[in-house]
Amino acid sequence: MQDRAQQFKELFLSEYSRMYKAAYILLGNEDEAKDTVQDVFARLWAGTTPLKEESQRVFLLTCVRNRCLNIIAHRKTQQEAMQLLTPNAIDSGEYDDDIIETVKRCIDEQLTPQTSRIIRMHYDEDQSYKDISSQLGISLSAVNKHIVQGLRKLRTTLKRQEV
Repeated sequence: MQDRAQQFKELFLSEYSRMYKAAYILLGNEDEAKDTVQDVFARLWAGTTPLKEESQRVFLLTCVRNRCLNIIAHRKTQQEAMQLLTPNAIDSGEYDDDIIETVKRCIDEQLTPQTSRIIRMHYDEDQSYKDISSQLGISLSAVNKHIVQGLRKLRTTLKRQEV
């Protein structure tokens, strides 16, 4: 175990800076970049796959890149949803009553009960994916899948409404 810990420490010290710079370039946020690199190392530590010395740098940078792309996609999904579902936008009159009713009706009638519940938990109750996951006993990726599918259905419905 000591040998693995020492190898991991050396890998961390030699690659952290490069990984952080890559994450910062992609995310533009110091804290998110640090969290991303920590997440990659935490997953690596928990995993059982040994790294090949000749490919570890490429592997780690690929992991950082993929994690950053997931974060960026999550941001985009959240921004789109907030534009659709933000109470402030609704209260300010930015959306007319027809659109609000269409969104509510779509959530109630066109989404599966589980997707509807997850959308409401996340946007009405401001619960994180992690909180929803633990409350419903499903994976984070399942929560993400329900939200993405629900928002896609909402967008499709609203586009049809505009025509």
